[in-house]
Amino acid sequence: MLLRQVILLTGTLLSVLPASAKYEAHEWGTFTSLVGSNGRTQNGMYHEDEALPAFVYGFGETAPPISRITPTPLPSFPGRRPCLGKGCFDMNFLKANVITQKMETPVIYFYTDKTEHIDVNVRFPEGVITETFPAPIRTSPAKSPSLVLANGDTTFSVDVLPQTYDAFPAVDRTNIYSHARNVASHVVRSGRDIEKFIFYRGLGRFQPAMEIRSSGGALSLKADALSAPQAAFLVHVNESGHGNIVEINLGSSQGASPGDVSALVAAPVIQQLKDHTRTHNGSGISNANQGPEIMLPALVRAGLFKDEAQAMLDTWKNGYLRTPGLRLLYVLPRSEVDRALPLQMTPAPEKLERVFVGRIEVLLDTDEARILKDIATARENFRVASLGRFAEPMLRRVLDVYAHSQLTREDPFLGRVLKGLIDVASAAAPAEGISGSAH
Repeated sequence: MLLRQVILLTGTLLSVLPASAKYEAHEWGTFTSLVGSNGRTQNGMYHEDEALPAFVYGFGETAPPISRITPTPLPSFPGRRPCLGKGCFDMNFLKANVITQKMETPVIYFYTDKTEHIDVNVRFPEGVITETFPAPIRTSPAKSPSLVLANGDTTFSVDVLPQTYDAFPAVDRTNIYSHARNVASHVVRSGRDIEKFIFYRGLGRFQPAMEIRSSGGALSLKADALSAPQAAFLVHVNESGHGNIVEINLGSSQGASPGDVSALVAAPVIQQLKDHTRTHNGSGISNANQGPEIMLPALVRAGLFKDEAQAMLDTWKNGYLRTPGLRLLYVLPRSEVDRALPLQMTPAPEKLERVFVGRIEVLLDTDEARILKDIATARENFRVASLGRFAEPMLRRVLDVYAHSQLTREDPFLGRVLKGLIDVASAAAPAEGISGSAH
């Protein structure tokens, strides 16, 4: 009888214990670029319009973690960070490098049934990692006057605790960083740094795998089988902040290789998208206020939990759906994410999801022509602020259009005017951005 009770008790204990340790990781983030009508990403993509909390570490900062001790919570740091620029870079670096991509707010969530020590290495072959939290234990390249935007390599060493709350650093609820915490992920601890995720950002210079071009006010999209987006949406927001959104159905390319996809968004469709004076019943165009519920299923299908997808959309609601401009939002294929941003965890998780949205600000050929005409009329009095946060890359593309037009003969001094306007846009404080929009 006693032996039977022991066996039953042992069986009961075994049934409530996990058979083996389980942990998985989920990541989301955004790559932001601006593409001209020729399909090329433009230089000058480093201007900011939303500040990060002061406790976030800048470029090159490291702090060796002190694992498995009771940490001292970081104090609240009110106000702005003490330096300007992406990751506290100076203007010499920003001007000396071609910067066509902003890697914005990747966060990595962890889920575990026991405390797990994990080393996380993220590389950015065509860029550098500029801001992090918690502090990494190693990061390269080092800041120097000759720094080149390439070969980013950062390693975090963290303990993941099977709990969802701790004494996190204070963050204002209006700060975009705060939304990422609204997830049932487990606590990440590294030395005295405590958070619900690993956070990092970067600057890069790669060309998106999807080809995006414009002709006659229309937009053409094309991608090979390995680069086909999991979902795509076109958004237009006017100067008043009202937005429209339409999902783009990418179909098979006629005469192309199997799996290749393409789409043509005709000029009349784009004009409808830009028409904010009426309701677009039956056209497939929706008010951008519905954007989060339209995009959320695509993010969940790509691998995120629903609360993670919601946190991502809450973080980027302003940038995706409320900032003036015409932009393509698409869920990158996993292969492109892994190629652009190799990630390794030791020990490896049972499951790793990586869901990135490409945010591509689009310049139609008709927009480029209109801006060039406006500048030709206003000359040095052209209001750079009217072009919005991405004034610098937009002006660089307009200069390229001018350089390949007959205006170089008809108006030879206009190139000098454009270069002066680019200097004005470049000199704007990168952490503050420029308000307004022209498209």
